[in-house]
Amino acid sequence: MPYATRFDLEARFGTDEVAQRESVLGSGAVSRALDDADAEINGYLDNRYLTPIAPAPVSIVKRACDIARYNLLGDSASEDARKRYQDAISFLQAIQQGSLNLDGATPKEGGGPEARVELVGKRRVFSRGLV
Repeated sequence: MPYATRFDLEARFGTDEVAQRESVLGSGAVSRALDDADAEINGYLDNRYLTPIAPAPVSIVKRACDIARYNLLGDSASEDARKRYQDAISFLQAIQQGSLNLDGATPKEGGGPEARVELVGKRRVFSRGLV
């Protein structure tokens, strides 16, 4: 199940904007943008949570819409769309790094920043310094 639907996108940004972008980019452009947004979100969340996250929290639906809109606008993205996209990525990075959690999401076993590998070697026997 996708994080956001065409209906979610239209509710946030207007039917006219979505229809205009699809008329320029062709049939299926909205679906592709939403799929790409899902893949991008899962790329950030996959190290900590089982993905896809279902049901998707409102915070993820919002970010999926912001990412999909930015993808749809492409080179003609406004400053507002660019800022929303950057904010969405910052939000996802914060989750990835462990400074934010997603309520209702199923954590992955051994996932997250707590599951780091630390290499410890033996103490040096010889060195260039004087003892």
